[in-house]
Amino acid sequence: MSAVRVAKTLLPVIAAGWNVACAQDAAATEFEYLRLEGRSLVVTHTLASRFDMPQQYAVFPPTHRTAVFNDVPFEISLSAFVSEHETIMVHAEQVADGSGASNYDRFPTSDWPVTDYRSPGASCQTVPASIVAEEHDLAWLRERGFEPSGTIWMEQHFLSGNAYNDEIVVTLLIKGLSCDETAAAAGRLAELKSRLTVTD
Repeated sequence: MSAVRVAKTLLPVIAAGWNVACAQDAAATEFEYLRLEGRSLVVTHTLASRFDMPQQYAVFPPTHRTAVFNDVPFEISLSAFVSEHETIMVHAEQVADGSGASNYDRFPTSDWPVTDYRSPGASCQTVPASIVAEEHDLAWLRERGFEPSGTIWMEQHFLSGNAYNDEIVVTLLIKGLSCDETAAAAGRLAELKSRLTVTD
């Protein structure tokens, strides 16, 4: 899994041994690929989608930034549906130089959250507390009530469009299980998935 974009989303950061130095971040306000409408997260680029979760999950106004990963510039909007022990994070992104870097065809197809997504499947990692402040998405989650340090089960789903220049990344994270509890994790991930509604 280390072949996934290093330090771009949570899974590659963990798999790559927390090598966050390759990403260069900057504040950005010239784009908005994700916006909050009521309690819905709405993707505004060519992969138009609406994400909804039950009210027991807090939802936050998206933030927007630019970053460079593996020498490719990205424009990134992100938000999440958050509870204390689980969260679903949504990234809506665009490859800023039009180079088609958002290609996930190497991953198996997934029928969740809708057809045409791809996913490498679930994984379990131990996140050192010392790294959270250094990694953008982990720090973002901590500031909004989900503590990402410790043992985390994670599953990411990727959708690409516009010649692999637009993308959506949906990341599920659950806490409270060890990496040996595979069956329990599968059950909790399935339950979490069932709570997300996606429409276009």
